[in-house]
Amino acid sequence: MAYDVKQIYNLVNAAAADAMGKNSGVAKRATHDFVSLGKQLSSMDLVEGWFGALAKRIAKTIYFVREYEGKKRSVLRDEQEWGAFIQKVYYTLPSDSANDTWVDKPDGNGAYKQASPYDIETSMQVTALIFGGKGTWTCEVVRPLIQIKNAFLNEAAMFAFIDGIYVTINNKYNKDIEALENLAVATGMGLAISRGKAVNVLNLYNMEHDNAVITAEEALKNAEFHRIAGMEIGETIKFMENLGVTYSPFGYETFTPRDRLVVEVLGKYAKAADVYLQADTFHNELTALPGYEEVAFWQSRGKNDAFADISKINIENDDFQVEDVYASDTVTLSGIIAYVHDIEAVACTFYDKRTWELVNPRAEVLNHGEKAEKGYAVDGNANGIVFYAEDTNPITVSGDSSAVLKYTHAYAGVTNHITTSKTPTATGITFTSDGAGGYTFDMPSNAAITITCA
Repeated sequence: MAYDVKQIYNLVNAAAADAMGKNSGVAKRATHDFVSLGKQLSSMDLVEGWFGALAKRIAKTIYFVREYEGKKRSVLRDEQEWGAFIQKVYYTLPSDSANDTWVDKPDGNGAYKQASPYDIETSMQVTALIFGGKGTWTCEVVRPLIQIKNAFLNEAAMFAFIDGIYVTINNKYNKDIEALENLAVATGMGLAISRGKAVNVLNLYNMEHDNAVITAEEALKNAEFHRIAGMEIGETIKFMENLGVTYSPFGYETFTPRDRLVVEVLGKYAKAADVYLQADTFHNELTALPGYEEVAFWQSRGKNDAFADISKINIENDDFQVEDVYASDTVTLSGIIAYVHDIEAVACTFYDKRTWELVNPRAEVLNHGEKAEKGYAVDGNANGIVFYAEDTNPITVSGDSSAVLKYTHAYAGVTNHITTSKTPTATGITFTSDGAGGYTFDMPSNAAITITCA
């Protein structure tokens, strides 16, 4: 024991000198003799004998359990509480038709004759979508009766331990709600992406700085990128207020007023925008919207909360694949910074939570279970668009050292131009002559392109 006291005395004095800057460098300090990191007595299974050992050897017990409320987002709703299915009815705008109020030729008396106002042939088109499919959330535990009672020296300590069990179960419930919200939103984003309702805002920046492009990671620290991204998102929000088909994945004629708009933003992007745009208005306009929400990650936080992980979705859904529209049922995309959508675009439900308990007198245990109904629906008729930052790659030209490119990097969906005295070819790309010694071509993706001039 004398050694321990001496060791602590020396360490405390050395630590005090470190704190005051009297020691040079950072010396190794051994703290294992008096600082405990804890030793695990057993697993969390409630096995016989564990509590009895605790009561005999442990002087004080502290329960490290906290209530986790979870973050309830606007997508969490209760539309499906009654009945198994939801039906949404949609109305299609009718087309204008000819309706000559007056016949353009006079009758026999030289007077114009009014046409019949009742010969209407155009009918209103009404369609309906039925959303179904839901599952059951279940959590069940077995709580020993006699073992727990014998493990504690008083009633208060026993009930404190039991309360910790129920708090933990409720935390699991709230965390699973968050997980369902993430899946619902990720599926909504996947549908939007699969129908081309996505904008690579990093491309907008890099096209203006084609000879000095930046990566998605670098963009988070670039004020001009944040201005461009904020302006693009803000303009989209304004356009969504107008009736049209531009932002509807299924091409439905609709609009989204601001009080029905949800702007979900990745927290890391929002924080970066706040830091690098302190005197700017674009980010402030977004945060002032009634439906503005920030999320820590879209689908998974990965192992270290890296931007590439928290900004990524990887969703498989049969409804993504539609003939002549999208050829895959899996959507994988990283760098997502925002999802702007109508409140009707995504909805998930986690409701009708109920609890049951049943005593098993023979085994002297209490069986505790909790159940709830869950499910979600994504509406492709409602507006929804994804904003993301994806790295671009260079375009390599061989066979003509004097060739000139309008853009030296690949930008998905953008028409590029090359000036060359030879004929250019590239895999998967069609070149169209402009008749003036140059060729135009559409870039299919941000992937690297090799152009051969021969």
